[in-house]
Amino acid sequence: MLKLNKIFQITCFVILVSCSLTKSEYMSPEGEVHKLIFTQYGHDFSDFQNEIQTLTSTITAKNKKDWEFKVKEQLSRTRIAYKKIEFIFDYLEPNYAYLYINGGPLPKLHKEVSEVDIIPPNGLQRLDELIFSEELSTSYQEVSDKTKELLQAIRFIKDSHLSDTLSQQNVFESLRSGVVRIFTLGLTGFDTPGSGNGILESLVSMRAMHNAFSMYRSTLTNKQKDRFEEILEVFNQGIQYLEQNRDFDTFDRMTFLKRVVNPLYKNLYSFQKLLHVDERSLNRHAQDYNSTQLFAENFLDLGYYSQFAFNDIKNEASIELGKVLFYDPILSHNLDMSCSTCHNPNLGFSDGLIKSATNLHNVTTKRNSPTLLDVGYSSKYFWDMREHDLEKQVAHVVEDSLEFNIGFKEIEKRLKQSSEYVKLFDEAYGRISSNTINRRSISNAIAAYVNTLNSFDSPFDKYVRGEASDLNTSAIAGFNLFMGKAACGTCHFAPVFNGSVPPFYTDAESEVLGVPQKYTSLRPILDKDQGRSGNGRRGDAHPHYDNSFKTVTVRNAELTAPYMHNGGFETLEEVLDFYNIGGGLGMGLDVDHQTLAGDSLLLNEVEVGQLISFLHALTDTTGLQPGKIDLPKFEGQPYWNKRGEPIIID
Repeated sequence: MLKLNKIFQITCFVILVSCSLTKSEYMSPEGEVHKLIFTQYGHDFSDFQNEIQTLTSTITAKNKKDWEFKVKEQLSRTRIAYKKIEFIFDYLEPNYAYLYINGGPLPKLHKEVSEVDIIPPNGLQRLDELIFSEELSTSYQEVSDKTKELLQAIRFIKDSHLSDTLSQQNVFESLRSGVVRIFTLGLTGFDTPGSGNGILESLVSMRAMHNAFSMYRSTLTNKQKDRFEEILEVFNQGIQYLEQNRDFDTFDRMTFLKRVVNPLYKNLYSFQKLLHVDERSLNRHAQDYNSTQLFAENFLDLGYYSQFAFNDIKNEASIELGKVLFYDPILSHNLDMSCSTCHNPNLGFSDGLIKSATNLHNVTTKRNSPTLLDVGYSSKYFWDMREHDLEKQVAHVVEDSLEFNIGFKEIEKRLKQSSEYVKLFDEAYGRISSNTINRRSISNAIAAYVNTLNSFDSPFDKYVRGEASDLNTSAIAGFNLFMGKAACGTCHFAPVFNGSVPPFYTDAESEVLGVPQKYTSLRPILDKDQGRSGNGRRGDAHPHYDNSFKTVTVRNAELTAPYMHNGGFETLEEVLDFYNIGGGLGMGLDVDHQTLAGDSLLLNEVEVGQLISFLHALTDTTGLQPGKIDLPKFEGQPYWNKRGEPIIID
């Protein structure tokens, strides 16, 4: 990543000009502020379109003096113009923004129609990557084409988009999402893969949101004005902090989180309630706008990921039933395996093996067993992302010949022979089905229990929420590295630290890392597992998904060794060394489409230790040990009742 001092001459004056916006002095009737905000947004949207047009003209003038400098300068202007509107545009048009305007610089699948052709890398992030490369002149044609495509995309959406409306609720939710975006995508460098302008662009975004919020000043009662001024002061503190701390590697993200991000996210919500603005969820995003903390367990709405479930995933009777089923080998053909066989609570709901055990002696599955902790905060499941909800995930395990090796019909017959199970199913599903024991109810119950395995009470979480007064200084330094120089936070997104993409968390990412069969510095061999491209889904059957695997959470990583999809890494030190040298490419392997940068992160031994301290600070299994599990009895099946005495896991 480029240092700020390498691009300062190109971007600094652009930032200063663009950020010198006067505070809005609009007068408006109470309740009409959102219309004024949208009017100003329309002007800024047109400015963005004009900057793209200027960028197109600048690129065309290839033979003019200082061409490369001027192209970089104009791209910076263009990106800054976008950062003024992004918090609203991305909120209203998240799919379009992702596909055509500012999605990651990788091939993209349409989120809703995955069967369409792959969309090649495009938009502002791809231009940032190309234009700030050392070979801009050789990329001329692609730069020209991508800029024209961007202009075409904006022209296509402008009329319909600007004829839309912005409600008061939209204003507050877009402001709060904008704060999350700054922290998770701006300050991590995700948005600026070539220029490294993340901090400067975050400043522009913060100012734009400050100016939009300022429009409420003339409409408020005295009580409302007090809270308004408090929030405005936090905005000002954020702006000042970004102005005064411009070096990417040394930027203190922990301080910014605690002093700016958390207070803004919480207080904007309280101000929304103070104005009696609707708080009901629109169910458009996974972000739960009724939460008040970025690192609270309810920051993401687990119900969003299970909205098409057979029954409410939060149903207590379903959860209790699922808990029993999870630990019961009655689900497996030979009565010798349960879900807990590969997801042991004492091992962070993983199994400690390189690759998971099967129902055959000395035979394993093809992959490592990942933790189930926080697995519900995702829109795709399994290492190869072949399934889209927790309920359907259960079927793969049940019917796999190496795992439970049984059909649901057989499980149904078994469970119906236990009066205890019949009662439990009737209590959970009696209101929605006359035949309560069936494929859907079994899957739903297990999914409901797994959905409760959440871990947001780690030492780190308590510290950033203000519930603990201190945290190991090494862990704090590690967090700053994770979200900055080490670039971990550009794939393992806060707050779950998995691949669910902020600020709306509706999609999950996979990465091509170039993982070797076993971590070694002597003649490493690339693991041949095709991963996502071989998962059987038509939309994923593309070369750029070869060797691509789900970005799983690093929460509780202290408990879940060995690591990676193949269990080829024994320690966190090995994992970090692998990332530090640039993954498979950095090891000298031939890895097509690697998404991890192949150059070194230049982390020293102390910094690696600090990263590990941070990862250890994410350990939390509070309240997740099941305690005593009394397996239901089966009348007339004495052999089945010997499948296991009541088990206790402390």
